[in-house]
Amino acid sequence: MNTDLLKTDHHKPARLFFAIQPANTIQKQLGSLAKKQAIKWGGRNIKPENVHLTLLFLGKTETDKINALRTTVTNITGKRFDLTILETRFWKRNQIIYAHADNYPPELFALVDAIKNTLRNAGFEFDNRAYKPHITLVRKATHHIPAVIQQPIQWPVKEWLLMQSKQTHQGVRYITLDRWRLTES
Repeated sequence: MNTDLLKTDHHKPARLFFAIQPANTIQKQLGSLAKKQAIKWGGRNIKPENVHLTLLFLGKTETDKINALRTTVTNITGKRFDLTILETRFWKRNQIIYAHADNYPPELFALVDAIKNTLRNAGFEFDNRAYKPHITLVRKATHHIPAVIQQPIQWPVKEWLLMQSKQTHQGVRYITLDRWRLTES
């Protein structure tokens, strides 16, 4: 259990989400790509330590429900998978430049569905939009031309996380509250 959460105001809801997050070396690669994209196209690049792929955004959640949330999802099982990041794309409506994988495997969608179904059955509320996987690199971008990445980035996915988005004096920081291992295929 991460103690950073305990330092927050327990009367103030926490912004929570489930995600996968790459190892440090891959975070640095994607962070470097984000910085280059922001320099070229404008906007604000994501810090390497904040690079992730959201599985399900929960939004504001009362802190006294976090332990129940952890307990609810603890028996979810998922299988390991790999992502190969091949290009950057632009989502005009949301003004983001994002990294896009060549293929999002069925194991990813099965994990997202398992999380949604488990939470829904336990009475948790969340925005139940269609899942569109993407790895945000730049926010507030005004334009971008899709580009192939010269060196594809290989990302082996071995775990999934419960994370908190927390505003700090240094900007937004993502704090890992819990993690669950994925099993071998």
